[in-house]
Amino acid sequence: MPIYSYECKKCGAHFQTLVRSGDEPVCPTCGAAELEQQLSLIASPARGGDNDAAPSCGADGGACATCPAASMFN
Repeated sequence: MPIYSYECKKCGAHFQTLVRSGDEPVCPTCGAAELEQQLSLIASPARGGDNDAAPSCGADGGACATCPAASMFN
């Protein structure tokens, strides 16, 4: 269930809402269904926890300096 950003064409309100399959969102301010979906940014995954160790790709078992995946974990 993705969250989408909308602008209401009737009252100009900007809002975000969770959209379930088959649902048609309405403006929470005026109740209108004439909405324009806005371009949304994609959030990057949260960092932290035990599973975020750098990949082992170097000869010594550590991440090599040229590995693109290693830069994600610095």
